Amino acid sequence: MDPLVWPVTTVTDTAVAVEIVTTEVLAANPRRHEAVFVNDSNKPIYLARGNDAVLHEGIRLNATGGSYEINRDNLFLGAINAIAEGGAKVLTISEGI
Repeated sequence: MDPLVWPVTTVTDTAVAVEIVTTEVLAANPRRHEAVFVNDSNKPIYLARGNDAVLHEGIRLNATGGSYEINRDNLFLGAINAIAEGGAKVLTISEGI
């Protein structure tokens, strides 16, 4: 069966402290159907797909609610890394498989 047709049956919600060095915030998952990342901190957080995260590069999540969604239109099954200025900034994540 095509994995893009399977319904989401399990959702895992987490919060990760993003540091001033690249931090893996979501492991690679061949069963991933979707993932949502929300910046729950007062500083921007930067995401990188499959590479080390670097400040001011990649996908920027603005402070206090900036978000990014992985879904069937931009499905990425690899690891997601993040970095933040100041360190210990909270990133909430919801992954559906």
